[in-house]
Amino acid sequence: MNWHQEKIKKHPQCTNTQLVSDVDILYPPFALAILKIFAKAREAGLGICIYETYRAQERQLELFDKGKTKLKSNGMHHFGVATDIVFFNDKKWPSWDATHPWSRLGEFGKSLGLYWGGDWEDFRDLPHFQLIKATSAEQAKIVNGEYPAYDSQIDSYLEQLIPAYNKVKSSNYSDPSMQDFLLVFKKIESPKIIESEPTSTEKAEHISDLPKENKRPETSILSVILAWCTEQIKKLRKPK
Repeated sequence: MNWHQEKIKKHPQCTNTQLVSDVDILYPPFALAILKIFAKAREAGLGICIYETYRAQERQLELFDKGKTKLKSNGMHHFGVATDIVFFNDKKWPSWDATHPWSRLGEFGKSLGLYWGGDWEDFRDLPHFQLIKATSAEQAKIVNGEYPAYDSQIDSYLEQLIPAYNKVKSSNYSDPSMQDFLLVFKKIESPKIIESEPTSTEKAEHISDLPKENKRPETSILSVILAWCTEQIKKLRKPK
């Protein structure tokens, strides 16, 4: 399956030539990594936002003409494997100010296996993260529909995380919505496996399935105890 054709081309934002920040249009393993950056950075006190995810070709050309990107076409944003994350200023407006802790933000992304634009020597792009190396060969694979495989469990994680994140956005990053998002995130990061006590029927079935040498001789022991008790009672009843 060509994921770009099947998913992005059918997404409502596909034809939007303006700024798009929807996370559900990103390639799933990359979407999860971006949400993890958001959660971890927020927990660390970094006031960030997921600024731009998908980018139409028209907008790519517009940014190229303004000198804000090196690619005139086929930018990785267009294929769901690149995203820009920026900081908020004091007025909660997106900010690209150099005084922000960009290197720390970059480390969060790199710790998750992403490539950070801040490491590029010829064109440093501090807000930029992408799933693959910024090489012609790797990007050509994506353009040709050759996306890396991923564990389907990621889809179920996103089904929980994305609605919680969307509430954060719609509430203008309110503290309660942020706390709710982080609770969902922590649940996914550290799932608790609770094993229920097996029922007596399940225990009996387990014992019956064991080899004979491993079965507990509960019945024979009980018989011995009962026989001994009976013998003692008889002795007590005998006249002395």
